[in-house]
Amino acid sequence: MAVQANFSCPDREKFQYCYSRLLSFKYSSEESVKTDINLLLDQLNSLEYSSVIVTSLTGCNLLNKLCNTIPLHDDRLVVKYCQLTNTWMRKQMLQLDDQCLKTTTNYLIKAVERCQKWTTPEILAALASVVYENVDRLEEFHQSLLGKQGILLQLINNEVTDSHTLEEAVLCVECLTLKPSTGSGYLSTELVDVCFDLFCMLLHKIPSTTVEQLLQCKIIVNSLRGIQNLIQVTKIVPHGKLGVLLAALRAYMFYGLYSQPLRINDCLYPSPFIKVDIPTLGKLSDTSQKKSTDSHDDTGKKKAKRKVKKKAGGKQNSPHDRSHGDDLDNTERSTGASNTFGTSMEADLSSYTTWSKISSSESEWSDTEGGQSSKLRSFCTKVRQCALACFYWLAKMTDKKLMFSYWSCFIPDSQNSDNAQTFFTIIQKDPSPKCRMGALAALSVLIDGTKLLLAAAEDSDEKKTVAFTPFSVMLGSTIKEIHRCLLQAMVCEDYPITLTQLIKCFGIVIANVPYHRMRPGLLSRIIKNVKHFIYHRDPNVRVACLTCLGAMAAIQPPLMEVCHIIQPSRPPVTSKQPTPVDSDTIGTDNQAPRYTDQGLNIPSQASKDTDSGFNSSPGIQSPGGALQFGGGGVYGESGGNTTPKLGTAGSSGFQTPVYTDQLLQSHASDISWVVKLCVKNILPQQNPSEFVFGGEESYTEPIPVRLESLQVLANLTKGYFPIIRNCVPLLQDLIHKCFCDTDSVIKLHTAKLLDEFSQVMLQDVSNTDTEKQNTLDHNQVLEFWLSLLNGPIQDILQNTNNDGNAAVKSSTCDCLANIGDAVFKLLPLDKRIMCLTVVLGLANDDDRFIRASAIRTLGVYVLYSCVREDVSFVADATSAILGVMEDKNIAVRVKAAWSLANLGDALALNREENDVEFLTDFSDVLALNVVTVATRACQDSDKVKPNGVRALGNILRFISAKQLYKEAFNQAVSAGVAALVKCVSSGAMKVRWNACYAISNMYKNTDLKQETASWNVDILRVLCTVVKDCKNFKVRINAAMALSSPQYRELYGDTITYCNVWSGVVDAFNTAEEIDEFVNFKYRDNLVEQLCVASLHLISVLELRDITELLPLLQNKGELLSYSLEKYYSVRQKISQMDKKLESAMTRLESIKSQRSSDDVLTCTGILHDICTQLSSVADIDPFAPKPKSTFVESYD
Repeated sequence: MAVQANFSCPDREKFQYCYSRLLSFKYSSEESVKTDINLLLDQLNSLEYSSVIVTSLTGCNLLNKLCNTIPLHDDRLVVKYCQLTNTWMRKQMLQLDDQCLKTTTNYLIKAVERCQKWTTPEILAALASVVYENVDRLEEFHQSLLGKQGILLQLINNEVTDSHTLEEAVLCVECLTLKPSTGSGYLSTELVDVCFDLFCMLLHKIPSTTVEQLLQCKIIVNSLRGIQNLIQVTKIVPHGKLGVLLAALRAYMFYGLYSQPLRINDCLYPSPFIKVDIPTLGKLSDTSQKKSTDSHDDTGKKKAKRKVKKKAGGKQNSPHDRSHGDDLDNTERSTGASNTFGTSMEADLSSYTTWSKISSSESEWSDTEGGQSSKLRSFCTKVRQCALACFYWLAKMTDKKLMFSYWSCFIPDSQNSDNAQTFFTIIQKDPSPKCRMGALAALSVLIDGTKLLLAAAEDSDEKKTVAFTPFSVMLGSTIKEIHRCLLQAMVCEDYPITLTQLIKCFGIVIANVPYHRMRPGLLSRIIKNVKHFIYHRDPNVRVACLTCLGAMAAIQPPLMEVCHIIQPSRPPVTSKQPTPVDSDTIGTDNQAPRYTDQGLNIPSQASKDTDSGFNSSPGIQSPGGALQFGGGGVYGESGGNTTPKLGTAGSSGFQTPVYTDQLLQSHASDISWVVKLCVKNILPQQNPSEFVFGGEESYTEPIPVRLESLQVLANLTKGYFPIIRNCVPLLQDLIHKCFCDTDSVIKLHTAKLLDEFSQVMLQDVSNTDTEKQNTLDHNQVLEFWLSLLNGPIQDILQNTNNDGNAAVKSSTCDCLANIGDAVFKLLPLDKRIMCLTVVLGLANDDDRFIRASAIRTLGVYVLYSCVREDVSFVADATSAILGVMEDKNIAVRVKAAWSLANLGDALALNREENDVEFLTDFSDVLALNVVTVATRACQDSDKVKPNGVRALGNILRFISAKQLYKEAFNQAVSAGVAALVKCVSSGAMKVRWNACYAISNMYKNTDLKQETASWNVDILRVLCTVVKDCKNFKVRINAAMALSSPQYRELYGDTITYCNVWSGVVDAFNTAEEIDEFVNFKYRDNLVEQLCVASLHLISVLELRDITELLPLLQNKGELLSYSLEKYYSVRQKISQMDKKLESAMTRLESIKSQRSSDDVLTCTGILHDICTQLSSVADIDPFAPKPKSTFVESYD
């Protein structure tokens, strides 16, 4: 690309002379005129365009003039015009206006049609440069270029087209597939399919043609990049052609690595073990069907080995020497051993070389045999790179399950698959580091997001004689092979960028593999190798290592193997003798890798900080047995060849132990090496200076290293808190110093670490299951919060300048919600007031994220026992929450609705505790506003409604009889009940079951006088309908609970309404057995239990006046009721509220019998008494019997 130059130069003067001459030039058929224009074009083509000479205005004017001047029958002048256009577009990066672009394109299309064949390559080269990234501005020429009669399609499909013309034609099609510079407009769907078919046909056809191999490489590269462009822009992969494309990509990934001829399968087919819906395969064009072989890809017996040249003194050459001519190719941007920080693989793959470099001069290549062979190797390397980049985007844009079915074509499933061509063949043996990096990126995107698909994997030592290998075992074998091959590659890799991608690939593997179903040892071997690079001189490598550690710390469920990796050295766990184990290798290389000082920069303190993760005692006892380490007693450091026996605590699959708090706390007396490493990376370190006597120079790690270290600590805190429980003072000091950092990004990630840390501390002090000596006490947590509240948190939250600090302030405000009720009441009064005041102030902040966080924190505070009795604060919080409920941002309203529901809980609790002072002082106006706003929230978005109905139910439970004397309250209650009825009958399922729960709450407030309210009948009717017919069992469970909420008979209304409730409950028993969706199966028992409770409750409130209407129902459906009650009651495995309800029902029936003895009364009470007697006769259950596996847990947050 040309550079700006303000000084005068001879080339600029020559250009101005030629420009002025050509603008006034008039063409004629005279020889002198032809000679003049010929000389002028020669002068323009001979200029050095190293600096900017041609502006957009002058270039467009001259191109327009030449298009109108040079006739199409003069082939020589047309060619020189095309060369000039191509040069300007490539070297001057000329931007054409719309008129010039269309004029030039039209001229070149006509030139292809009319000029002689020898001119076509030059014309197409100019056309490619003109249409580059301009496809959106040339819509009128799409059919002329790519339609059925388009010139490019005719040239490519014509079998007599010469190879150079074919190369340029394919380049033109590739340039037409590029994403336009404006970002809008593209090829039609029909033309996209045409281009895709064309490229696929070329990939399958070209190797069988007589085209020279160098030209073959160029055509293949352009075709691969064209397909990549189509996938990147359209975000669509034509599934019908997926197998055809994968077959070609699989072949070209190994292009030039072997001496045998290239053989491409017609199509790759998904594995039969994975059930996916594959559309019918599309057909290639007729020309592509004439070729192709039927055999599978075979590899030769002889494989090319990576050659490593040695320098004098036994040292290896630089990583560039391994590329075998890759450096010589100036047509590609070298990624080299660059230390540019934050390299993105995706960016590297998407920003491939421009068209101008593809068609650059090849004069730098020697014509000798050695030069041509280096040139060929370079182009073969480029083919492999493009194939891998194309596969990367193909896998990225394709459904994970669909790509998972093709894994067997690219990833080996056992160690015996060494002769197969897979990604690991490239990763371990390709001489080009760029190809190895491309293969690692492709493997990473293939594995990423497959956690659910790999969940079935199993690794077992049991030798079974069966006729087939289970799919779960095949998956386990594939996972082991991935680990083995990547570990082998890590031993040999010395190219920094490729090494970074390799370690990142390990991080993705760790995040997706179900290690709790695999034998221990895999993670230990990974971390053992990653340890060697945590002090690498390249910060990208260090970031990748930390990402790997973070992925390990985020594994769920937490594993004992991870605990033994990150725990301090030599833990005195047990004195029991270790259990002997078998040796079972994952890798074939049993020697630890050797590293030289040239490849690593590890300070002397590295061993002190990291060895603790692996110098565990030879036998570490776990709940199920001993975790055994072989060799020298170092876990995972005996060459990767020892694995615990199946059946021990460290064995495979379901026997892999999950850590226990008591076990870990008994030896976690020292600080983990991972914590030490992260703290060392985050905080500034003192480095002894060689230039200042007795002085020390402070240095700080790059920002990405510090951020990733904070993320590792956050993951470690969340999953393995017992191991770092003794690090509270250290992390307290770390958080304090990071909050004082000048970089806002560091503060933001520190706030996220504090959020995780404060949450687990809150759980720890609230945990009653753990022994007291293993948990933090309230004083430790209090000291932690006092140090932060006295220091940086106060400054952050009270800083009025939000520029760059809004996210930090928002996250810090979230952290204040994690103090906890028990610790909050221990804070000094001034600190409590500060927290409440700051949060109330932030609720009106201009930034929506800060408002949302502050409102959520208020929702937590109003439930604190020491705060919710404070009328002044509750009133202020209510006003703040009600104000934000009108916010335009839905995310803020969602948080506000949640806080409003919590506020309703607090008000209801104060009402239940009969806090007279609070009930007297709390404003009726605020209570009325809460009812009104909650009613409006029930009509808001589905994200707001669940908490809106919950808040409405709570506030209706709070309203007193005194307030209901006011007409405004009566109207508000009627509107609120109408909103609840509507939410119960329709809408999202979460809204409906919350609405049922809100009605249950409302019935607990007898001051509402439901028995005389007109809306009571509507509520009971809609609940009866839902409990019978709703498809979602969780909604029906809550509806049954609501039907049993009225505490006395009058709340059920008149006799007809009461009997309708009876009918609805009895019919619900029958429909409870109709399970349409499997997800409802686990809720069936809970639904039947609630229906039983509702039935017995209805009996317990039965009155004499109901007998006449109820008797026909019992005569018709009494057997169904008796059968359902007895069926559940006899198999129940826990003492429930049914037992208490049964006693109440029996007592009520005896009372009715004693009042009157008419035939109807005797018959009705006899049926009900028989049912209750039959239930009473069931033997008492064992109170220590195991609880049922499926239990319904109501969660409304």
